[in-house]
Amino acid sequence: MPNKLLQILTLLILTTACQTNDSSPRTILAVLAHPDDETTISPVLAKYAQTDSVYLIIATDGQFGVTDHAGIPAGDSLIAIRNEEAKCSCEKMGIHAPIRLDLQDGLGLNGHNNFYEQEARLKVNLLKEIERLKPDVIVTFGPDGDTGHPDHRMVGLVTTELLLRENLTEKIDLYYLGWIKDQAERYKAWNLNYSAKESFNTVITFSDEDEAKSNEAIRCHKSQFPKEEMDKWIETELNDKSNILYFRKFAMDKELRDGF
Repeated sequence: MPNKLLQILTLLILTTACQTNDSSPRTILAVLAHPDDETTISPVLAKYAQTDSVYLIIATDGQFGVTDHAGIPAGDSLIAIRNEEAKCSCEKMGIHAPIRLDLQDGLGLNGHNNFYEQEARLKVNLLKEIERLKPDVIVTFGPDGDTGHPDHRMVGLVTTELLLRENLTEKIDLYYLGWIKDQAERYKAWNLNYSAKESFNTVITFSDEDEAKSNEAIRCHKSQFPKEEMDKWIETELNDKSNILYFRKFAMDKELRDGF
Protein backbone atom coordinates (compact mmCIF):
# COMPACT_ATOMS: atom_id res chain seq x y z
CA MET A 1 0.00 0.00 0.00
CA PRO A 2 1.46 3.42 -0.91
CA ASN A 3 2.75 5.37 2.08
CA LYS A 4 0.52 8.39 1.34
CA LEU A 5 -2.63 6.26 1.28
CA LEU A 6 -1.54 4.49 4.45
CA GLN A 7 -1.07 7.84 6.20
CA ILE A 8 -4.56 8.98 5.22
CA LEU A 9 -6.13 5.73 6.38
CA THR A 10 -4.23 5.91 9.66
CA LEU A 11 -5.40 9.48 10.24
CA LEU A 12 -8.98 8.55 9.45
CA ILE A 13 -8.83 5.74 11.98
CA LEU A 14 -7.46 8.15 14.56
CA THR A 15 -10.20 10.67 13.88
CA THR A 16 -12.23 11.07 17.02
CA ALA A 17 -13.33 14.69 16.82
CA CYS A 18 -17.04 15.11 16.83
CA GLN A 19 -17.71 11.40 16.30
CA THR A 20 -19.53 9.08 18.65
CA ASN A 21 -21.81 6.06 18.62
CA ASP A 22 -24.23 7.97 20.80
CA SER A 23 -26.97 9.36 18.57
CA SER A 24 -27.82 12.20 20.96
CA PRO A 25 -26.68 15.66 19.76
CA ARG A 26 -23.58 17.05 21.35
CA THR A 27 -22.55 20.63 21.98
CA ILE A 28 -19.60 21.70 19.89
CA LEU A 29 -17.99 25.05 20.63
CA ALA A 30 -15.50 26.97 18.49
CA VAL A 31 -13.55 29.57 20.48
CA LEU A 32 -11.93 32.07 18.13
CA ALA A 33 -10.60 35.60 18.23
CA HIS A 34 -12.23 37.76 15.53
CA PRO A 35 -15.34 37.97 13.40
CA ASP A 36 -14.32 36.03 10.23
CA ASP A 37 -11.95 33.60 12.04
CA GLU A 38 -14.66 30.96 11.77
CA THR A 39 -13.98 30.76 8.03
CA THR A 40 -10.85 28.75 8.86
CA ILE A 41 -13.03 25.78 9.80
CA SER A 42 -16.44 26.76 8.42
CA PRO A 43 -16.93 23.58 6.34
CA VAL A 44 -16.52 21.48 9.49
CA LEU A 45 -18.84 23.71 11.51
CA ALA A 46 -21.44 23.45 8.73
CA LYS A 47 -21.02 19.67 8.67
CA TYR A 48 -21.68 19.15 12.36
CA ALA A 49 -24.48 21.70 12.49
CA GLN A 50 -26.57 19.04 10.75
CA THR A 51 -26.31 16.63 13.68
CA ASP A 52 -25.10 18.60 16.69
CA SER A 53 -25.55 21.93 18.44
CA VAL A 54 -22.71 24.14 17.22
CA TYR A 55 -21.74 27.44 18.86
CA LEU A 56 -19.16 30.09 18.04
CA ILE A 57 -17.53 32.37 20.59
CA ILE A 58 -15.82 35.47 19.20
CA ALA A 59 -13.48 36.97 21.77
CA THR A 60 -12.82 40.44 20.33
CA ASP A 61 -14.96 43.15 18.75
CA GLY A 62 -12.86 43.34 15.58
CA GLN A 63 -12.71 47.13 15.60
CA PHE A 64 -9.22 47.26 14.10
CA GLY A 65 -9.92 45.01 11.12
CA VAL A 66 -8.37 45.88 7.77
CA THR A 67 -11.00 47.72 5.73
CA ASP A 68 -9.08 49.88 3.26
CA HIS A 69 -11.17 48.59 0.36
CA ALA A 70 -14.45 49.30 2.18
CA GLY A 71 -13.58 52.74 3.51
CA ILE A 72 -14.95 51.96 6.98
CA PRO A 73 -13.09 53.68 9.83
CA ALA A 74 -11.95 51.69 12.84
CA GLY A 75 -14.19 51.90 15.86
CA ASP A 76 -17.86 51.52 16.68
CA SER A 77 -19.08 51.61 13.07
CA LEU A 78 -16.82 48.74 12.11
CA ILE A 79 -17.78 46.78 15.24
CA ALA A 80 -21.47 46.98 14.32
CA ILE A 81 -20.82 45.93 10.73
CA ARG A 82 -18.59 43.00 11.70
CA ASN A 83 -21.16 41.81 14.24
CA GLU A 84 -23.76 41.62 11.46
CA GLU A 85 -21.29 39.87 9.18
CA ALA A 86 -20.61 37.26 11.87
CA LYS A 87 -24.36 36.68 12.29
CA CYS A 88 -24.69 36.25 8.53
CA SER A 89 -21.81 33.76 8.52
CA CYS A 90 -23.35 31.67 11.29
CA GLU A 91 -26.69 31.63 9.50
CA LYS A 92 -25.05 30.39 6.30
CA MET A 93 -23.29 27.61 8.20
CA GLY A 94 -26.47 26.71 10.09
CA ILE A 95 -24.98 27.17 13.55
CA HIS A 96 -26.16 29.24 16.53
CA ALA A 97 -25.77 33.01 16.44
CA PRO A 98 -22.28 34.14 17.50
CA ILE A 99 -21.55 34.74 21.16
CA ARG A 100 -19.52 37.92 21.52
CA LEU A 101 -17.22 38.51 24.47
CA ASP A 102 -16.60 42.08 23.18
CA LEU A 103 -13.01 42.40 24.30
CA GLN A 104 -11.07 45.03 22.42
CA ASP A 105 -9.49 43.91 19.18
CA GLY A 106 -5.83 43.42 19.94
CA LEU A 107 -6.48 42.18 23.50
CA GLY A 108 -4.22 44.94 24.74
CA LEU A 109 -1.31 43.60 22.69
CA ASN A 110 -1.31 46.52 20.23
CA GLY A 111 -0.97 49.32 22.77
CA HIS A 112 -4.63 50.36 22.59
CA ASN A 113 -5.56 48.93 25.97
CA ASN A 114 -4.20 47.27 29.11
CA PHE A 115 -3.14 43.71 28.30
CA TYR A 116 -3.55 42.40 31.85
CA GLU A 117 -7.05 43.82 32.16
CA GLN A 118 -8.03 42.33 28.80
CA GLU A 119 -6.58 38.92 29.65
CA ALA A 120 -8.41 38.84 33.00
CA ARG A 121 -11.72 39.74 31.31
CA LEU A 122 -11.15 37.07 28.68
CA LYS A 123 -10.67 34.39 31.34
CA VAL A 124 -13.73 35.39 33.34
CA ASN A 125 -16.09 35.82 30.39
CA LEU A 126 -14.93 32.75 28.50
CA LEU A 127 -15.22 30.50 31.55
CA LYS A 128 -18.77 31.75 32.15
CA GLU A 129 -19.74 30.70 28.63
CA ILE A 130 -18.02 27.32 28.91
CA GLU A 131 -19.85 26.66 32.18
CA ARG A 132 -23.15 27.78 30.64
CA LEU A 133 -22.89 25.82 27.40
CA LYS A 134 -21.20 22.72 28.87
CA PRO A 135 -19.65 21.75 25.54
CA ASP A 136 -18.60 18.21 24.72
CA VAL A 137 -16.02 19.49 22.24
CA ILE A 138 -14.06 22.75 22.04
CA VAL A 139 -12.13 23.75 18.93
CA THR A 140 -9.66 26.62 19.12
CA PHE A 141 -6.29 27.81 17.85
CA GLY A 142 -3.19 25.75 18.48
CA PRO A 143 0.25 27.14 19.33
CA ASP A 144 0.84 28.08 15.68
CA GLY A 145 -2.10 30.49 15.88
CA ASP A 146 -3.28 29.93 12.29
CA THR A 147 -1.57 33.01 10.80
CA GLY A 148 0.36 33.59 14.00
CA HIS A 149 -1.83 36.56 14.95
CA PRO A 150 -1.21 37.39 18.64
CA ASP A 151 -4.96 37.37 19.36
CA HIS A 152 -5.24 33.87 17.88
CA ARG A 153 -2.44 32.56 20.04
CA MET A 154 -3.83 34.29 23.15
CA VAL A 155 -7.35 32.90 22.71
CA GLY A 156 -6.06 29.37 22.15
CA LEU A 157 -3.71 29.58 25.14
CA VAL A 158 -6.34 30.99 27.50
CA THR A 159 -8.87 28.35 26.42
CA THR A 160 -6.34 25.62 27.17
CA GLU A 161 -5.36 27.26 30.45
CA LEU A 162 -8.98 27.36 31.64
CA LEU A 163 -9.60 23.68 30.88
CA LEU A 164 -6.43 22.74 32.74
CA ARG A 165 -7.12 25.10 35.64
CA GLU A 166 -10.69 23.88 36.11
CA ASN A 167 -9.77 20.20 35.56
CA LEU A 168 -12.12 19.95 32.56
CA THR A 169 -9.88 18.06 30.14
CA GLU A 170 -11.62 14.76 30.89
CA LYS A 171 -15.09 16.27 30.45
CA ILE A 172 -14.37 18.33 27.32
CA ASP A 173 -12.47 17.14 24.27
CA LEU A 174 -10.15 19.96 23.19
CA TYR A 175 -9.01 20.21 19.58
CA TYR A 176 -6.59 22.62 17.92
CA LEU A 177 -7.15 23.59 14.32
CA GLY A 178 -4.09 23.66 12.10
CA TRP A 179 -2.58 23.41 8.65
CA ILE A 180 -0.15 21.13 6.90
CA LYS A 181 2.56 22.41 4.58
CA ASP A 182 0.63 21.66 1.38
CA GLN A 183 -2.29 23.76 2.59
CA ALA A 184 -0.05 26.64 3.65
CA GLU A 185 1.57 26.67 0.22
CA ARG A 186 -1.84 26.63 -1.47
CA TYR A 187 -2.81 29.77 0.43
CA LYS A 188 0.49 31.65 0.33
CA ALA A 189 -1.20 35.04 0.58
CA TRP A 190 -2.45 34.18 4.06
CA ASN A 191 1.02 33.48 5.52
CA LEU A 192 -0.34 30.43 7.30
CA ASN A 193 1.75 28.66 9.89
CA TYR A 194 1.81 24.89 9.55
CA SER A 195 2.85 21.70 11.31
CA ALA A 196 4.14 18.35 10.13
CA LYS A 197 1.29 16.14 8.98
CA GLU A 198 2.45 13.51 11.47
CA SER A 199 1.74 15.92 14.34
CA PHE A 200 -2.01 15.78 13.67
CA ASN A 201 -4.13 12.95 15.03
CA THR A 202 -7.51 13.95 13.62
CA VAL A 203 -8.78 14.36 10.08
CA ILE A 204 -12.28 15.60 9.35
CA THR A 205 -13.69 15.32 5.85
CA PHE A 206 -16.57 17.43 4.61
CA SER A 207 -18.94 17.31 1.67
CA ASP A 208 -19.31 19.63 -1.29
CA GLU A 209 -22.55 20.81 0.32
CA ASP A 210 -20.66 21.72 3.49
CA GLU A 211 -18.11 23.59 1.38
CA ALA A 212 -20.87 25.48 -0.42
CA LYS A 213 -22.23 26.68 2.93
CA SER A 214 -18.72 27.66 3.94
CA ASN A 215 -18.25 29.70 0.78
CA GLU A 216 -21.52 31.52 1.44
CA ALA A 217 -20.24 32.27 4.95
CA ILE A 218 -17.02 33.69 3.51
CA ARG A 219 -19.02 36.10 1.35
CA CYS A 220 -20.65 37.57 4.45
CA HIS A 221 -17.41 39.30 5.45
CA LYS A 222 -17.50 42.11 2.92
CA SER A 223 -15.84 44.62 5.23
CA GLN A 224 -12.71 42.47 5.46
CA PHE A 225 -12.27 41.03 1.99
CA PRO A 226 -12.68 42.67 -1.42
CA LYS A 227 -14.92 40.74 -3.80
CA GLU A 228 -11.96 39.85 -6.03
CA GLU A 229 -10.11 38.38 -3.05
CA MET A 230 -13.15 36.36 -1.96
CA ASP A 231 -13.63 35.09 -5.53
CA LYS A 232 -10.02 33.90 -5.68
CA TRP A 233 -10.26 32.37 -2.21
CA ILE A 234 -13.42 30.44 -3.07
CA GLU A 235 -11.99 29.33 -6.41
CA THR A 236 -8.99 27.89 -4.59
CA GLU A 237 -11.32 26.10 -2.18
CA LEU A 238 -13.33 24.59 -5.03
CA ASN A 239 -10.20 23.46 -6.87
CA ASP A 240 -9.06 21.53 -3.79
CA LYS A 241 -10.99 18.27 -4.06
CA SER A 242 -9.54 16.70 -0.92
CA ASN A 243 -12.17 18.29 1.37
CA ILE A 244 -10.06 17.64 4.46
CA LEU A 245 -9.19 19.71 7.50
CA TYR A 246 -6.63 18.70 10.11
CA PHE A 247 -6.92 18.94 13.89
CA ARG A 248 -4.86 17.94 16.89
CA LYS A 249 -6.59 16.55 19.95
CA PHE A 250 -5.14 17.73 23.23
CA ALA A 251 -4.15 14.75 25.35
CA MET A 252 -2.83 14.50 28.90
CA ASP A 253 -0.34 11.91 30.09
CA LYS A 254 -1.24 11.68 33.78
CA GLU A 255 1.47 9.26 34.80
CA LEU A 256 3.23 10.82 37.79
CA ARG A 257 7.02 10.72 37.35
CA ASP A 258 9.93 11.55 39.60
CA GLY A 259 11.90 13.85 37.33
CA PHE A 260 12.12 14.24 33.56
